[in-house]
Amino acid sequence: MKKFALFAAPLFASSLVAAPMAMADTSSGIYSGVGVGSAQVHNADVSSFSDSNVSGSRITDNNDTAQSAFVGYKFNDWFSTEINYADLGDIDYATDQGNGHYQTKAYSLSAIGELPLFYGVSGYARVGAAYWKANAQEGPASNQYGTDPVYGLGLKYQFETVPVFARAEYTRYDMDSDYKIDAAMASVGVQF
Repeated sequence: MKKFALFAAPLFASSLVAAPMAMADTSSGIYSGVGVGSAQVHNADVSSFSDSNVSGSRITDNNDTAQSAFVGYKFNDWFSTEINYADLGDIDYATDQGNGHYQTKAYSLSAIGELPLFYGVSGYARVGAAYWKANAQEGPASNQYGTDPVYGLGLKYQFETVPVFARAEYTRYDMDSDYKIDAAMASVGVQF
């Protein structure tokens, strides 16, 4: 995760410097940003989720720091599409065969509907699909991957004088009936 932050920070900072000079129209166009927050696994049953012969599983640490990077296109004030990468951190577990953790990442494509509320604040909802990978690290469970729904709700604030916005969002990665991850993220972005 540190490598991601070291890579994303300079790119995002340079876009913040260049964006005010351009003063792009924020009603449509390309946008990008980065986010950080918390991810928490729900309904986790490693024995059922893993293809390995694992028994007696229990989650010992169900949350971790999450990070994301996204690029999207805003068609108008109400509709956007977005590609998102999310590092959802590590989830620790213990089984009768030993301890381990899942390192989970997701790549998603979403449609976003936005409703302007007041003074630069808007509410939005996303729905899409995510290709996810849960890599088993140092334990008896097996790697898992798939493509499943992603959906979320959030609030966005668009700054008036610069093409910069801030978002707060709650997202559900519906990976498996035995392994769902919720992410609460705060992000900043810039529109070009």
